[in-house]
Amino acid sequence: MVLVASCEGNMASLRRAAARFEPLLVVLMAAACTGAPPPPTGGPASPSPGTSAPIGPGDCPNYVDIVETGPDPTDFSENGPVVRDQGRLQGDVAAMQTYGSAHPDEFTSVRFENAPWVRLVIGFTGHIQEHCAALRSILEFPDEFQVVRLPKTATELEDIQQAIVALAGQHLRAVGIGAETIDVQLRADGIEIARQIHATYGDLRVIQVGFLPYPDPASARVDCSGIFKDVITDTTLRATARLEVTQVVTGADFRGSVTITNAGSDLVDFESGDPMTAVLYQRGTDEVVGAYEGGIGGVGTGGTLGPGGTIDIGVLGGTASCDPSLGYALPPGLYDVRVPVEQYAHPDPNGVVVTYLLSDPVPLEITP
Repeated sequence: MVLVASCEGNMASLRRAAARFEPLLVVLMAAACTGAPPPPTGGPASPSPGTSAPIGPGDCPNYVDIVETGPDPTDFSENGPVVRDQGRLQGDVAAMQTYGSAHPDEFTSVRFENAPWVRLVIGFTGHIQEHCAALRSILEFPDEFQVVRLPKTATELEDIQQAIVALAGQHLRAVGIGAETIDVQLRADGIEIARQIHATYGDLRVIQVGFLPYPDPASARVDCSGIFKDVITDTTLRATARLEVTQVVTGADFRGSVTITNAGSDLVDFESGDPMTAVLYQRGTDEVVGAYEGGIGGVGTGGTLGPGGTIDIGVLGGTASCDPSLGYALPPGLYDVRVPVEQYAHPDPNGVVVTYLLSDPVPLEITP
């Protein structure tokens, strides 16, 4: 997958953004961060009953018209079965990429598919039988890949991706070449850009505007309250948010900061990230209706706070709607903004526990 993204914030949010485009990207990012691929499991994985590929075109036993998938695995841990099986196939990934680069006029993509069994899926625009036979002769695991016919080559898809980047401009959150599509994420005010992409590239694209799919936002609802959980109240720490603006145009982003204060009489160790992201509530309620949905990548921050001690953290906010009945962007009106501040704890050497310190609400007016 080729991913182009605009990032400025904490790593947890970056992982969430990556997962919107291709769940496997999270696994590949993790593998890249931890070094060499996981060790082999000791033998080839067996397809689930009923998932054997039909013959065709020609005599290619690896060809499928439709790539079967699901249910999605839940264990992507470093030593889990998915990552182990992917690690075992890394040599074949490299061989496929080398083979594909030697056939740019017909090669489209290569990717992992994790369900109902882990295998590689490689696409070509033509001469399926010939490519299939060649791959079966050079791969270590010739029965653990599938071949599909796709309409565009990798070069053509990359050209389309760059055209979308140029068209979307500041409205672009991210664009990536996914399984068999170009996946585009736009800011919540990118509806006109989405219309143009939809009209120009048809079925080649999957478009998300803010949190919601285009052109059918009613097909999904995002639980923005799920962006954070485990809010703590039994603490001497207090979070106070400040915004750089009091008004923002619907669909646009805003910035601010949040100050963490130790209101107690003892020293407190505080560890977090910078920046944090804000969420928007219906005025005077506990209903989360909007949030910042862009990908962000930031730095760690924290320290030991004495009584009355403070630390300031940057804040990114957005006006993307979580509810399709409200539109892609929150409609004009008055809202409450709160910042769920991540707080990291290390109860044992092998784990990190994340809880949230929720700031008091501050008002924000969204204008047309």
